[in-house]
Amino acid sequence: MDSRTLIYGSSAALAVGAGAWAAVYYATYAVRSQLLGETVWRGVGATSAVALTFDDGPSQEDTGAILDLLAERGLKATFFMIGGAVEGLPRVARRVAAQGHEIGNHSYSHPIYLFRTGRETARQLELTQAVIERATGVRPRFARPPCGVRTRAYFRAARRLGLRTVQWDAAGFDWKRIAPREIAARVLKDARPGSIILLHDGDSTGREDRRRTVAALPLILDGLAARGLRVAPLAEVLGDATRAPESSHAAQTSADARSSSGARSYASEESSVVASRAELSGSGGARA
Repeated sequence: MDSRTLIYGSSAALAVGAGAWAAVYYATYAVRSQLLGETVWRGVGATSAVALTFDDGPSQEDTGAILDLLAERGLKATFFMIGGAVEGLPRVARRVAAQGHEIGNHSYSHPIYLFRTGRETARQLELTQAVIERATGVRPRFARPPCGVRTRAYFRAARRLGLRTVQWDAAGFDWKRIAPREIAARVLKDARPGSIILLHDGDSTGREDRRRTVAALPLILDGLAARGLRVAPLAEVLGDATRAPESSHAAQTSADARSSSGARSYASEESSVVASRAELSGSGGARA
């Protein structure tokens, strides 16, 4: 075998490897990819409605400020919550539910599922379902994987839990250190009828606040209105009005009922949650 044959063979192998990685990257990271499972990234286009979604919360100050702004305008949004953050701030999570907003599953500790085992991926989703339901009385029906990264294991677990995967088609890029006006401009550039807008009310690392997002929100809302776009609940934008989020009274009643009855069931659930939390802590599932 001469040197040219070796070079051509090596080049071909590298090309095949690069192609395989590109396919994996597209299937797992591309927001609109449907290769591994059904993913919703925008809603019904024949409507003037858009959906606001917030990831990585709840947080003490910024989630509350966003809730105040939404309440002033009578608007509903969806909050994709991290289970560990809900455990730290259950009252804030309850306030989100009590004000009639949808709550989604955004994992327990914000890992990238591509780099986690199938078992840990499933426990991330299961534990977050349990934590959110215990804190708010509401069981999520939507999920958004951290950074939008999906795997076969993720979809298996999501289907088993009855979770619908929701991505986005307009984003404020508010995880970057950019000014509120730029956050708003980026959202408004891509927003159109049926859009699902990605913003953040928390930081998965716990190192950043979302004051710039809070400042950008009125600019976004005014800009959407000027374009004839109205903010609506996610279910409405998706054309799925089969079950609206519980009313504030129903959510509080459900949470109260869970707190005051079924001691044996609660103890069993608590043991499961503690075991799952310990398992995830030992597997290196730190927030990305």
